[in-house]
Amino acid sequence: MVLAAGVVFWLIRAALALVPHLALLWPIKKIAAAFAMLGVTAYCAFSGWDIAAERSLIMTLIMLGAILVERPALSMRNLALAAIVALAREPEGLLGPSFQMSFGAVAGLIACARLIDGRLFRREGAGRIGRAVALALTAVFGTLATTLVAQVATAPFATYHFQTVQPFGLVGNALTLPLVSLAVMPAAVLGILAYPFALDQPIWWLMGLAVRGMLTISGWIEGFGQANVVLPAFGIGAMALLACALLLATLPASRLRRLALVPGAIGLTLATQPTRHDVYVDRQGSGAVVRDAGGRLTALGRPSAFVLEQWLKADGDGRRASDATGDTACDRLGCTARLADGRTVALVRDKRAFAEDCARADLLISGLTAPPGCAAPLVIDRAYLARHGAVAIRAEPGAFVVANARRAGAASPWRPAPRKDSAPSPAASQPAPESSSDLSPEGADATVDIPAEPLQ
Repeated sequence: MVLAAGVVFWLIRAALALVPHLALLWPIKKIAAAFAMLGVTAYCAFSGWDIAAERSLIMTLIMLGAILVERPALSMRNLALAAIVALAREPEGLLGPSFQMSFGAVAGLIACARLIDGRLFRREGAGRIGRAVALALTAVFGTLATTLVAQVATAPFATYHFQTVQPFGLVGNALTLPLVSLAVMPAAVLGILAYPFALDQPIWWLMGLAVRGMLTISGWIEGFGQANVVLPAFGIGAMALLACALLLATLPASRLRRLALVPGAIGLTLATQPTRHDVYVDRQGSGAVVRDAGGRLTALGRPSAFVLEQWLKADGDGRRASDATGDTACDRLGCTARLADGRTVALVRDKRAFAEDCARADLLISGLTAPPGCAAPLVIDRAYLARHGAVAIRAEPGAFVVANARRAGAASPWRPAPRKDSAPSPAASQPAPESSSDLSPEGADATVDIPAEPLQ
């Protein structure tokens, strides 16, 4: 979005500057800003007008509007105004990765603007060669520094939401950004202008060459070892501390920025000690994963490939869904697996398997409704999942610690209210887990005492 606005702004201002009368008597900078506002709005409309683009449009329009009222375009005040407008239209966006990463990156760039603008390479009285060398060094240093600042500012949010880190992203961005800035975006603007006159075909061809070069660079970077590192998901506490560190590092304009080291260090320490669960159950009860004796998650039943990959990534496991196979026994009635301590997990597909699995399993999972007399110590069936959503379970000595996606009966504006006639099955209404879970906050843990069998 910024590149599209920048290209329009630069072209209009450069064209007006070619006319001496306009350059001397007209406010060509404001005129260029006004045209850039129209151009970037059109770009957003043609690109699909999705939520992320709309948020970027608001931020860009406020920055360009600051030029019209003769205020600095890049300032924390303008960023705060953009955040207020974006949150007023979409309050829930505060919790999403798009809002957090976009505003975090811009905050970092504004805070470090004076350090990455290339002043170190400028020399008074330098000749043509010296100025050319300074310009080249400024461009290279600016690209690398901008990419580094943006990656550091967005790393906590990207790792929290996607559990991935790209160590070579600095190299990839440094190589592709010149193609985007100098070829792709200018070609897009010129192509739109030339389209009504049927002169756009060679422009799109040139743009395609630049995009092909970007894809070639991306493929080359992807071939590096450890180009995409998967990290275990860390908790909300570590995320909040790292976000606080970013705010302290960017908002103050004094040495108070050093205070960011305290929450940053604590947040990084907590992020390196994530809580790992031993069983994940999807909200339909059709599939699960179980941690085997080797410490790796193994698919149980038929979880969707997307959900299974999210579970693996949250555990810091970079395997594909098709590779998450292990020592599980399955037939047309269901599947069974064993945890590292020997306790049995059963997933029931057919109601005929309840009689056997309720008697022998320590943890019973099913998308069906368990019979009232099911003797399994912990039952996760249709009624339980309807009230609590997806479930994560941590196996501790003698007990299961259950974390639910939502609290039973909790109302949410985006979720239909539970039906009053959908009473839970007796098997899923055992006193210990249900009473603990219902009185706890959403997603809190409930402990269920389960006698542990000796390791077999």
